[in-house]
Amino acid sequence: MVHALRRAGQRLRSGGSLISIRPHRTLLPSVSVLTPSRRLPVARLTTPGFDGRQAAAEAALARVVEEGGFTLAGVRNGRFRARLDNLSQVRAYLELIAPPRPRFPPGGRATLIQLWRSQPRGSTIEIAESIVVTALRRR
Repeated sequence: MVHALRRAGQRLRSGGSLISIRPHRTLLPSVSVLTPSRRLPVARLTTPGFDGRQAAAEAALARVVEEGGFTLAGVRNGRFRARLDNLSQVRAYLELIAPPRPRFPPGGRATLIQLWRSQPRGSTIEIAESIVVTALRRR
């Protein structure tokens, strides 16, 4: 990733910005069912094998700042919420995420299916992911 960041820096003019958006290290994605009147939490999704990749990405960002090609312009936490209309969209949504993909904990998918079948029309499924946005400025 360091190489990719250096290459991006070569393309940016001085003062240009590079934005890194990545999943939050400790706040796991959550799945909820939203009815017209309330939010019903279902499960937190786990991501096996994620910690090593996350640590490498953070180290790469720190390295290009240390090398002097970029300065740290800011870091913010945020949340991305995807609203899905049915169960088949949950599978498609999770399959579109680059590996390692989040997974339901044991019993989590069964809980979602049971809860979803008992909800009124107009309900949606929400997958909320916490993200970290890091802005780097080219020197």
